Amino acid sequence: MLSLAQVQTFLAVIDEGGFQGAAQALGLAQPTVSQQLRKLEEALGVQLVVRTRNSARPTKDGIAFMPYARGLMRTAGRAAAALAGRSLAIGASSNIGTYLLPARLHQFAAGAGTGIDLDLVLGTNPETAGRLDGGEVDVALMEWWDGRPGFNATPWRREPMAVIVSPKHPWARRRSVTKALLLDQPLIGGEPGTGTGQLLRKAFGRNAARLRVTMQLGSTAAVKEAVKAGLGISLVLAGAVAEEVRAGTLSALRLADADLAKELFVVLPDDTPATSPAARFAAALMA
Repeated sequence: MLSLAQVQTFLAVIDEGGFQGAAQALGLAQPTVSQQLRKLEEALGVQLVVRTRNSARPTKDGIAFMPYARGLMRTAGRAAAALAGRSLAIGASSNIGTYLLPARLHQFAAGAGTGIDLDLVLGTNPETAGRLDGGEVDVALMEWWDGRPGFNATPWRREPMAVIVSPKHPWARRRSVTKALLLDQPLIGGEPGTGTGQLLRKAFGRNAARLRVTMQLGSTAAVKEAVKAGLGISLVLAGAVAEEVRAGTLSALRLADADLAKELFVVLPDDTPATSPAARFAAALMA
């Protein structure tokens, strides 16, 4: 079995460019550094470092192992800090983390989270779920949850969706549109596999196949800019366009004959202690 000390030694050898530099950085004797690295290579069954007289460089296997090694060290550091009640790593889908969470983070940091180092990691829903499952984050804010065992997903809030159009679009002065009208419009985003795509399939049923999804831009910020440019319309979280609607750079409409809203979830591992920063943060969100 590999040990964290061995992993740390491997990274030091790579970062310092050799065994002597690693020994100095770690405060160890050079033979100890060599022994730690040799044990790690034996445990993994591969050579990680090419040794020369004055330097060291990673092998192909060493390069492949490096991100895992750094992840292990980050997780170990977070674990120690979390047990001491000093850190909290929060994973969130990009829309939640960008548009809905900052004010709540500020409130938590100023109150129940005083003295806790907060780390917010944004990503797609699958990325965030993977980080939570892998122990890289302590709590996750998700636009959907896949029900995997070992976790408790609690509904946090129901966020309405809005149809957004350019101020020059014929619908710009309308307050609502129907599902039938959307079938004739180029739709930016909402592709299968996304939370919005799941909502559209549920709302439109068989007619979902008739939606004209023209672009898959990967972020709400990019979608908003494309809509502003008149490239199509889109459906986004209403909270994600509040500033643009106030500024008049986008118009937001509701869907008159369907209640489109995303159920957002707070997800914690089942064994999260009630007194941990993660549990306290989740409780603050639900209050």
